[in-house]
Amino acid sequence: MQGTLTLDTSAIIEFLIGSHQGEAVRDYFANLKFDERANCSLYTISEIFYVMCRLKGEDFAHEKIDHLLLSNMISIHNSIELAMKTGELKCERTVSLADCSSIATAIITNTRVVFTKEEELMREITKKPFEVEIIFLEK
Repeated sequence: MQGTLTLDTSAIIEFLIGSHQGEAVRDYFANLKFDERANCSLYTISEIFYVMCRLKGEDFAHEKIDHLLLSNMISIHNSIELAMKTGELKCERTVSLADCSSIATAIITNTRVVFTKEEELMREITKKPFEVEIIFLEK
């Protein structure tokens, strides 16, 4: 993985918990060039928080989110355009609203989007490809 990318919740969580899949994201961050950025939506931040909170509590979730935001490695996107594109994708597809938000962010930023393999997403891709390239983290 290289260049400016959009990261889905699943990819960021794998990075934050230090999993094997998260190593690719860690390497990506370590090799970001000054003109490259990782992107995510504001909705992704909410989802990361609640997953981390359920895993290890609210203090842990705040710590992880604060560290992520203070690193300045990720641009957080939040706009009416993003909300509308997310809604359009959710209307057309049977993937979660969070996944639609990540895909919409990639569309708006003209980037590829990184996910862990998710069955519903894989099923949707076989029906009809998305208008952005989707990268899956290796297990």
